[in-house]
Amino acid sequence: MLFILKKWIGSLLMPLPIVLMLFLFALILLFFTQRQKLAKFNLLVSFILLFLLSFMPVSEQLVQPLERQYPPVMQPAQNFKYILVLGSGGIADPSLPVTGQLSAVALSRFVEALRLYHANPNATLVVSGGNFGDIKSHALLMQELAMAMNIPKDNIIRLDNTLDTDDEAKQMSKIIKGQSAVLVTSATHMPRSMGLFKQYNAFPTPAPADYLAKKREGETPYYYYIPSSNYLDKTKVAWHEYLGKLQNIITEQL
Repeated sequence: MLFILKKWIGSLLMPLPIVLMLFLFALILLFFTQRQKLAKFNLLVSFILLFLLSFMPVSEQLVQPLERQYPPVMQPAQNFKYILVLGSGGIADPSLPVTGQLSAVALSRFVEALRLYHANPNATLVVSGGNFGDIKSHALLMQELAMAMNIPKDNIIRLDNTLDTDDEAKQMSKIIKGQSAVLVTSATHMPRSMGLFKQYNAFPTPAPADYLAKKREGETPYYYYIPSSNYLDKTKVAWHEYLGKLQNIITEQL
């Protein structure tokens, strides 16, 4: 129940719901009260917030500090004993191949894990993620994809009951027991994930994946500066991580 409540509150604190609540508040003031100036002010704030949050320079400035805290693993052959892959959602739709059932983020993480596995073929792949009411857990979908990519079932450990990153860090830390391990998750998610692993005295090598704010060597096309839902989504990802970090700080103080 507490987990569901946390998810509800977290979802309401995302950028778009906040802007929509401000907009709704402005409409209520505009049509049902005499406080017209306050209503117009809230409408203006809603517009400015939506513009900024979906504007590339803003979204990438929020994302980059998270993504660049840990460098990527450029030399993958390091005799890792475990490759830890954090879950990132999917829907078990039998009418689709497993690649269509996993989220784009999960696929990006898996591709990085597969690259590391090919360089460390004796490693054990650890996949995680609960089912959240679905007919299959996220971990099971990841295992199916791994086996489709010729990773032996005996080389895979599945954690079907993890609910969040803290849960994943706790269970994976017990598995690796201080042995050589590499952690694969989204680059934005890596700082918070590493912090949680450290709380359980586990120190895997970070292998960030799924980069959202890449450094362009050439000129940026002008149309990239048009506000877009794509940039709003990047802002949401960064916002989620900052809120998660704040939650961890508050939890540590309690």
